[in-house]
Formats: sequence, C-alpha cells, structure tokens
Amino acid sequence: MKRVSYAGGSFVSGDRIVEAVTRFATANANADRASEIQIPVLDIDGREQTIGMVVGPASQLFYEPVIAPEELIDEEFVARIDALTQHLIEASGVNATP
Repeated sequence: MKRVSYAGGSFVSGDRIVEAVTRFATANANADRASEIQIPVLDIDGREQTIGMVVGPASQLFYEPVIAPEELIDEEFVARIDALTQHLIEASGVNATP
C-alpha cells in the first residue's frame, strides 16, 4: 500500500493502483493536458471509497509505503488507466518510462 500526497492532501491506495496513477499523471504532463480520474482508495477507517483527482502538466505526486492489513486491488481500474496512459503516450510520442 502507498500513501499519495497531492495538492495539500493525501490518500492511501494499493501499490498497482498508485503506480498506474503515477504513469497516467506522467503521460498527461508529457501530452500537456489534464484529466480527471476516479481512484479507488481506503478511507481513514479502512473502508474502500472512490475519490476524484485532476492530473495535468503541473501535477506533483509524492508517494511512500504504508502498512495496511490488506492490499487494495482493483485490476479493472489498473487496466483502464493503463489503456488511457498508452493512448496518451501514442498521441504525444513521449514515453517517460525508463
């Protein structure tokens, strides 16, 4: 699990979810555009919730590992965000992945 800090707030989500969001944010920045996405997260009581987030060229995310009793997994979300990321990479011609 990872805690993501963004725009003065933070949220906790699964490793693969956060990694997909980070790749998507990078692709948006490289394409010089912004997008709103709905992200599965855990609230302070450990319940699954969904938050909205806008990522764009000026987005600055920071994430760090956290200990949680159970990993939040949403493979459908990861697949959807990865497909959007790939589309942005193809449209911009820039792939920041090493």
